[in-house]
Amino acid sequence: MKAFLKSLTFGIIFILAVGFGISVYILQAPSVAQTKAPKFQLHTRTAVRGRPTVNSKPLAYTTDVYRFSLERQYISNLNSAILEREHLFSAALTHRAKLKGKDLDKALKTATDWQKMFASLTERMRFRPSASVLEVLVSGEEWLLKDVSGAGYTVTRTGNQIDIYLPDLKNAFDTNKIVLSADMEISTERRDKQWSIKDKKREQTYTIKSGDEKLIVYQQSKPEILTFLFEVDLASRTALEKGDLSTELIRGFETLKIPLSRRVQVLASEDGGNWTLKNQSQKYNIRNENDRLRVYLDLDSEWFRIRASDEIIGWVQRSRGTIFEPPPPMLSSRQLAKKRLLALIEKVKMKVGTSNEENKTADAASG
Repeated sequence: MKAFLKSLTFGIIFILAVGFGISVYILQAPSVAQTKAPKFQLHTRTAVRGRPTVNSKPLAYTTDVYRFSLERQYISNLNSAILEREHLFSAALTHRAKLKGKDLDKALKTATDWQKMFASLTERMRFRPSASVLEVLVSGEEWLLKDVSGAGYTVTRTGNQIDIYLPDLKNAFDTNKIVLSADMEISTERRDKQWSIKDKKREQTYTIKSGDEKLIVYQQSKPEILTFLFEVDLASRTALEKGDLSTELIRGFETLKIPLSRRVQVLASEDGGNWTLKNQSQKYNIRNENDRLRVYLDLDSEWFRIRASDEIIGWVQRSRGTIFEPPPPMLSSRQLAKKRLLALIEKVKMKVGTSNEENKTADAASG
């Protein structure tokens, strides 16, 4: 019996030691990485202004970056907002089923009403017959059909019928080393002339313009949003606690050519360690970080300070672009375990506190 109790005691001590070691290991999990700063993307070529006032003159223009050129056949993908190769419809060859090789090539080219076929067998897609071309890819088996705009469709023979497909524009992007995600939005700016592809997952936007012989693909520039503006020492805190701005803070705004109105409001946070400045349509955050007061531009402001290049730094209106919030950081299994363990400890502490309060109340009642 004594041997059993001794073994049981050692077993309990071992389990407690292992549990303690695991708990310490979990609680020492590294801190969760801070979320990256949001990014501001301009929608179009937008004037960058030298200061945040409506009537300021343009300083420069952001430019879209040339990526590559495409054959005009991909107009059919862009107009239909479908990037990948897709089957549109099938049609019977009827009396042409007996034709082969060049005879079938000629029949499809000269004796086929493609306009009527597209109108009757597709819902929204229309084929413009004027100056249409049927290029032979494999005689009697595969062709490339193009209309007057250059929009192309792949035609293949399968038994006694032909199948019409959209080309594969996504593969063309892959070939040029640009991988598009599945979360995309395609819009037509001007039919047969200009389109945009917005890759929401990768936060990239591509503009495609129709040239004389090719389609030109541009990647829209993404100027950096400068949330951090400048920093000052803690001496400015005294003025902020009184609802005022120190001379050093005012000088920092003047250096960046940011005009402050006489009615600028200084609002303290609940803990008193941070402040918000309201300057008409602009908001700025002042945070106490590492014994320095750092000034940031608030995302609710009407104007944003951007960096288009090392030489071009200016301001642009919020209505000209979109703010992309970064995804939340991914927790490791150890960090998730730490989060659950801390929640459990907090829950136990609350129960112990509640139990102690109930015991005190009972003792007071009995006394």
